[in-house]
Amino acid sequence: MKKEIRAACAGAAVLVAMAGMQDAHAQRAPWWERQKAAQAAAQADGGETATQADAARPATPQPASQAPLVRREKIEGPGYTWIEAGVARLDVDLYDAGEHGNGGYARGSVAVTDGLYVFGGYDRVSKDWNMGAQQLEVAIDQAEIGLGASLSLSPRADFISELSLLRLGARLDYRDGDYPQDGFSGRDHLYAGKLMLGIRARPVRNLELWAKAGYLRVDDNLLVDHSMVGNIGLQYRFTPEWGLVGEAEFYEDVRFYRLGVRASF
Repeated sequence: MKKEIRAACAGAAVLVAMAGMQDAHAQRAPWWERQKAAQAAAQADGGETATQADAARPATPQPASQAPLVRREKIEGPGYTWIEAGVARLDVDLYDAGEHGNGGYARGSVAVTDGLYVFGGYDRVSKDWNMGAQQLEVAIDQAEIGLGASLSLSPRADFISELSLLRLGARLDYRDGDYPQDGFSGRDHLYAGKLMLGIRARPVRNLELWAKAGYLRVDDNLLVDHSMVGNIGLQYRFTPEWGLVGEAEFYEDVRFYRLGVRASF
């Protein structure tokens, strides 16, 4: 787990370095300067005849001391209003035993102001074991809702902080074809709070990256402990609205992997 947290912190450091990149290039606009000079000359001389005469004369070169206008290219930063869905995988290492489950997820985010956004999501994965007449199914789900704040480091990168509430649930179903009376089913859940700090950056127009690290505090229980959390991900945009997202999230003994499609607004 410590390696994953260090990787997330290293990713955040790389994204901080990206924040210092050159964000735009200057473009000269001599045409606009000539138009301003022509309008000033027309107002000074007065009348349509003077305007035509000025148009016939070659343009007077600008003095070297006058600085040309500078127009900067608009660079879009990371987006905070989107919806997303895809497939999910959960890897669990508990009590020297490793298992995994597959499923899906859906989530979204809405920008409330320039610096605040709300977000939420739902993940569900499951695993089946078939042992002849005996069947066992375990399903794990995670629901999350939270509030995030962004602070611009540059037009291409933001520092973000996120505080969220999680509901972690599990369901277990056991069936025995030979002895139906031995079958049982049960479910339970617990709540947790999560704080994340990190960097979101958009180094080029069709690529968005993020790296976050934080802490998960869980209700007292017998299975899941408090844990450090790391999260790294990227989005490749096919168009300004649609993109492919890949993300990995690391807890103490649990790892979430997500691959989905995002629509940005």
